[in-house]
Amino acid sequence: MTTADDDAPALPPREALVNVIHSPTRLAVLATLNRVQHVAFADLRENLHVSAPELSRQIAILEREGMVEVAKLRVRRVAVTHVRLSDSGRERFAEYLKHLYAIVREEEG
Repeated sequence: MTTADDDAPALPPREALVNVIHSPTRLAVLATLNRVQHVAFADLRENLHVSAPELSRQIAILEREGMVEVAKLRVRRVAVTHVRLSDSGRERFAEYLKHLYAIVREEEG
């Protein structure tokens, strides 16, 4: 079975980039999450050297887009916020990187 998307011409890599990922902080969040199963919010904040409010804002944007999942876990009676890359977020990030690499190769070539 084919869909309308199957017949659509492929976009040039530059036009295929997902804007929501393009923010430096969101890009760093996704790159970090792509390497781990999940991470505590405090550890992510410390690793990225951003303030808690700024990280919360960026994660909320990614969560609205369905790219990350946020969960409160209990660790020694303390609620700890953990963030993970969703399955679709992992796929979308891989696709973003593919397009980004294509752009870089075009510029180098």
